[in-house]
Amino acid sequence: MWTDCYGWRVPDVFTTADSEAARVRESAGCADLSWMLKFDLKGDGLGRAPAVGDGARLWALGPLHRLVTCAPPAREDVLGHLDAARAGGPDSPGRAPLYITEVTSVFAQLLVCGPRAREVLGKLTSLDLSERSLPNLACGQTSVAHVGAIVLRQDADGIPAMHVLVSREYAASVWDAIVHAGHEFNLAPFGLRAQRLLNV
Repeated sequence: MWTDCYGWRVPDVFTTADSEAARVRESAGCADLSWMLKFDLKGDGLGRAPAVGDGARLWALGPLHRLVTCAPPAREDVLGHLDAARAGGPDSPGRAPLYITEVTSVFAQLLVCGPRAREVLGKLTSLDLSERSLPNLACGQTSVAHVGAIVLRQDADGIPAMHVLVSREYAASVWDAIVHAGHEFNLAPFGLRAQRLLNV
């Protein structure tokens, strides 16, 4: 069953929300969160991390490269904070440039979530997903299923959760690879209703 989520057509449920959420809590599940907003930040103005508001997360991809993710309702607040950080622009005396590009439609955002999420993704990437190397709210750039990817760790109510960002044209093949890798762990897709139950 499909539904609308902030203008995106997404799966509402595959089976039932309760059974999908239970599968995630017990083992692992995967979901499509491509409707989440994504902003790419670059420039010398990132010498100091900008504020992005309570509804967003700032990820460090490099010394002068950040990614901001947030749910669509936080869009105006996040852009207000980013515009304030960029105020003055690169042509103003003493101001370092900060370039902001929305990349929501560039990247698909796939979620692998559950106690066995690291084991599932570990079959598809060389990135060290251990708690020590990739703790909650850490990120890394790697390849997943031979596709360049950004992995964001953002746990949900204590359940390990890895967000995998890949170029949209590779999303279907990476999704299929995740599902295949998760067979032995009883992984199953879960929809929007289960996402809300799990608070992801």
